[in-house]
Amino acid sequence: DAVPLYRQQKIFDRLGIELSRAVMSQWMVKAARSCAGLLDLLRNEIRGGTLINIDESPFQVLKEPGRKNTTKSYMWVYRGGPPDRPVLLYQYQRTRSGKTALEFLTDYKGYIQTDDFSGYDHLDQKPGIVHLGCWAHARRKFVKVATVRKKHRSKRVNPKSLADQALDYIGKLYKIEKQARR
Repeated sequence: DAVPLYRQQKIFDRLGIELSRAVMSQWMVKAARSCAGLLDLLRNEIRGGTLINIDESPFQVLKEPGRKNTTKSYMWVYRGGPPDRPVLLYQYQRTRSGKTALEFLTDYKGYIQTDDFSGYDHLDQKPGIVHLGCWAHARRKFVKVATVRKKHRSKRVNPKSLADQALDYIGKLYKIEKQARR
């Protein structure tokens, strides 16, 4: 339920159970170590498909040894495997370095879909990998251009800009994708 340990400790206190955060934290570490084999299986399952989606999101870890509370950490998310049974894997990293994705993809051949973060640029150079962009991210750029153009458009100018046309095409692709999912 995504309940932090300090809240869990209060819940247990109300139930009359004395359970420290340190003990719960130790349990979490032991559970994670016990899951190492499972994580390897998930990684292999993701890499067994023909398409892997990758994204990274920043977050802060409080009281992490050797780091300030203001330091960003990253949760990397990988999605792949068989299309009818996709697998997701979340991986904590202290860095946003593109080496993280490269290590995950060792010996992988197939399609990789990411946003336009420069850390993924090296994937284009890797033999056997076709690096795909993300329509949602590309669409945002066209929305921005179309919005600015509409603000400054005179009545004599063609109302449909190239950005508007691109948005129409992307909308048609989204409809095709929606139908394909049914």
